[in-house]
Amino acid sequence: MLLKLAVRNMRRSLRDYAIYFVTLLIAVTVFYAFNSVGDQQVMHDIAASDNTNVVEFTGYMMNTFSVVVAFVLGFLVIYANQLLINRRKREFGIYLVLGMKPGQVSRILLYETIFIGLGSLVLGLALGVLISQLLSFATAALFGIAMPQYQFSFSPIACIATLACFAAIYIVVAIFNVITVRRCKLIDLIGAKTKRQKIIIRNPWVCLVLFIVSLILIGLAYWQLDVNGMTLLFDAEFQRATVLMLVGSLLFFFSLSGFGIAVLTRLRGVYFKRLRPFTTRQVASKFNTSFVSIWVVCVLLFFAITTFATGLGLIDAFTGDIDEANPYDASIIAYGEETVYENGKGTKKPVDADISQTSAYLQQHVANWDTLVAASSQLDFYGLPDMTYGELMDAVNTHLSDAMSSTSMLNQGVCVVSLTQFNDLLALSDKQPVTLSSGEYLVTNNMSASQDIANAVVAQHMPLPTPVGDLTPANRVDKTQLNDFDMLSNALMMVVPDDVVATLAQAETPDTVYVNVMYAPRSNAEDVFIDILDDVDAPGVSTVITREQMVGQASGLRVMITYLAVYIGLVLLITTAAVLAIQLLSLTIDSLGRYRLLSKLGCDTRMLTRSLFEQVVIYFVAPLALAVCHSACAIAVLSESLFAALGRDLFPSIVMAACLVVAIYGGYMLITYLTSRTSVKQAIS
Repeated sequence: MLLKLAVRNMRRSLRDYAIYFVTLLIAVTVFYAFNSVGDQQVMHDIAASDNTNVVEFTGYMMNTFSVVVAFVLGFLVIYANQLLINRRKREFGIYLVLGMKPGQVSRILLYETIFIGLGSLVLGLALGVLISQLLSFATAALFGIAMPQYQFSFSPIACIATLACFAAIYIVVAIFNVITVRRCKLIDLIGAKTKRQKIIIRNPWVCLVLFIVSLILIGLAYWQLDVNGMTLLFDAEFQRATVLMLVGSLLFFFSLSGFGIAVLTRLRGVYFKRLRPFTTRQVASKFNTSFVSIWVVCVLLFFAITTFATGLGLIDAFTGDIDEANPYDASIIAYGEETVYENGKGTKKPVDADISQTSAYLQQHVANWDTLVAASSQLDFYGLPDMTYGELMDAVNTHLSDAMSSTSMLNQGVCVVSLTQFNDLLALSDKQPVTLSSGEYLVTNNMSASQDIANAVVAQHMPLPTPVGDLTPANRVDKTQLNDFDMLSNALMMVVPDDVVATLAQAETPDTVYVNVMYAPRSNAEDVFIDILDDVDAPGVSTVITREQMVGQASGLRVMITYLAVYIGLVLLITTAAVLAIQLLSLTIDSLGRYRLLSKLGCDTRMLTRSLFEQVVIYFVAPLALAVCHSACAIAVLSESLFAALGRDLFPSIVMAACLVVAIYGGYMLITYLTSRTSVKQAIS
């Protein structure tokens, strides 16, 4: 009997459970699909052919963030379930009046939870498997590889993780339901509907003061965030900005309804039009009873929008120039100083060798060098003794952003390389050599962060003091990449006549040496150069970078950031939209008696549904609007402190984030309105 009653209840409450069930379905689908990324066949193929561990790292990051996602989804399910249970307290009270025991009522709820849980898990896993097949093609595209033959993939690990996660959530839900029924008194269950129908209105003048205070706090938070630049996430400015934003947002929603009433009641031409008094009171009551959850929704929306927009921007910033940043097959880097640790402390000491002979040493000690390497070139970097980078920037009155500058960099002597070695490097990439007139030097730079400084040096004809006299800049900035790296990394390197470097070399050894090589065709040079640090003890050599490594790491980073941004953004958007939708549906059903009364007083269906539409829009748009303001501030600060320095525009990723919000958040808002409208029409018919 109890089982039949549970089935009948679910059929009768299908409208109430529809959004709840669909949300669970989407949550299971997304959770499985993204956790199965590491087990895709294309990822196994990449792991087998790639020397980097990007596949393992991507899987690790997805699993790590899935723990956070699991807690968010758990909050969503438990919170939404409690809303639905609170709506049915009168129903449970009637069961008890008719002679049922609390344990029997709890069993009915347990059966309903099992039905919903099994249904969402089975359908969600089926959809998740289908979505994961599409993600396989997306993964291949992000890695830039072709999939000539499709191969179906199923992840037992992701399946078990999904089943375990949601089974645990449903068990907690069942426990909450049992506790709710057993702890409530019969009189509270019977009178629950009357309590929910009370409209709560706060003192508008108190709310007006608090509203102004909230705006001040939010403004201070934005100012603190701008001071911090979001480059240091654990300093005092960022912590103050976070606290001020959270407190200001909470006060904003606490006072919003009272402030709205205080303003609208004085705009009589607006307030007394159509059903505005009813709409205003309804919205005010909703905000007054749910301001904490709306505040949480706003904060989660802020994280979702900011994560998605900046995440996609980071992809372009860190991987967009990967081909230009790796023009050589491999780069071997030797440093004139090494860190020596004594008694747990590290101190820098000159290496006991002349690193200017690095290329010759490698050619002599790397077995089969001539068969592995088709061509190579060496760059020796020296620091000018009479000008630091800080002095150079002061001279042209153009500086790096705080995020890109450091004390050690500002105190470093301006780096120079000889014209002959620079032309050898150009020949390695089949580029034409450069020439310098007497007394000239060439500014080279391809980093966006320092491009303005390079342009200013040329435009202002900045003299460069050298041991053989001052030099003037050639009338252009060269953008040659000097070594392989994960991004464009040539920042203000100067090409000078050979005699300048020869004079510097008489007094000191190079600060740094780059040996760039191009592999011989059909050789195993990649395998040799990856292990060169272990096989050859070259003095000062501590870094070996290969193009294949950098491209592989960039592809892995692209996959990881893309999936994490979409994963987190989707889950947070679904969570926030579902919470608001279930809240609003519950509040609308509680207010059906008021709609019936208005209908009897002469209000037609069009007036009632218009009022309902305004309520739904305000309820959804209010937290979104404040979240967009927070995101706009954070994105603007990041654009100025980080992305502008990297020469990246966040507009495309912002547009994509907006489309995602409109599709998911707007979709939930539309479904909520249509479902609520159906309830109202049925109530007044």
